[in-house]
Amino acid sequence: MSCIDYKRLVKSAIELSRIQDVALDVKEPVSDELMRFCNDNGLGAWCFAQCQQKALSGVGEAALSNWKSVYFLNTINYQRYLAVFNKISKYLSEAGIPVIALKGIALASHLYKDDGLRPMGDIDILVPEGMGMKALEVILQTEAEPLFVPRSPYHEQSDAHVRGVKVDGIMVEIHQRLFSLGSDYYTRNVDFFTHTVEIEKQGIKLKQLDAIWMGYHLIAHAVKGIEMGGLRLGWLLDIALLIHSQQEEHSFLKDIFAIKPEKKKEMQSVIDMALLLLPNQVMSQGHNVDCMIDRIAQLVQNDDHSKSYRWINLRQLLKVPGFSTKVKLLWYEFFPQKAYMRFRYQGNKNEPLWRIYIKRIIRR
Repeated sequence: MSCIDYKRLVKSAIELSRIQDVALDVKEPVSDELMRFCNDNGLGAWCFAQCQQKALSGVGEAALSNWKSVYFLNTINYQRYLAVFNKISKYLSEAGIPVIALKGIALASHLYKDDGLRPMGDIDILVPEGMGMKALEVILQTEAEPLFVPRSPYHEQSDAHVRGVKVDGIMVEIHQRLFSLGSDYYTRNVDFFTHTVEIEKQGIKLKQLDAIWMGYHLIAHAVKGIEMGGLRLGWLLDIALLIHSQQEEHSFLKDIFAIKPEKKKEMQSVIDMALLLLPNQVMSQGHNVDCMIDRIAQLVQNDDHSKSYRWINLRQLLKVPGFSTKVKLLWYEFFPQKAYMRFRYQGNKNEPLWRIYIKRIIRR
């Protein structure tokens, strides 16, 4: 059993990361444990900026130096990510496929005041629904290489994104919809390209979702993570910054809830967590706040969520439209195509394929 006091770490990280209107005096230097926790949750560079803006004092030289390194690494990496985004956007544009920047590349380019403040692990883009496979073919005709093999063509067509590819050493995920066809957060018959704003970064033009749809995507994505049993504090900071940027916060959130009214409770739960990072949110010992901190502390721990994923995945497959499609998805869920099995279980090269299938079914 872990001896890490996650509740204390979560509370301290939120205090350090809160969007500040006034200076905050840190009572004691940041421990190595807290420093690493902030980094693991995508907050290291943000904490460095907080220090630079004199919102934090008394942090300690070790943490400040570490977070400064994280910030400069993010800044350097962003240049690579932006260059790859520009490259694939041009390829797809020439093929008649428009592109929307999602998640990290969009947030770092616009919502965060400095592109070094938001870490990225890959590039997420959105193309019109029904054009995911065509976009994949266009990218694969360049120097890109596929990173995964789908369970089946039916899985790839119903998922939120097609198989990931690597371009210039960076993973790119081509989304054909915001959420998979069977997800409770999938929105049918929405042309996202009518809900975009265009920004310019270093002479490169990017389309991103407007504030309402970006908010819906970020919040629903966090809800999905929580359903799987996991959460990153960086997700909450993204949401808090977006809410903070709106002049009419109540009206903004009302418009987001209107997209999926039946999921308001789940989305409100994530918003309540994100509100802890807004200015003037006092970390009191009140019951509601204390319960929220407990919940966040439970979610940020690195546990194995594979069992949750299996059940959620099966439930989503059953919600995909079309009886025939459901049957095919369920069949290939238990008996994926051979190429997937060889890719997924590379360590079993000398083992008969039938035995690998049995191990998959009983999840050994």
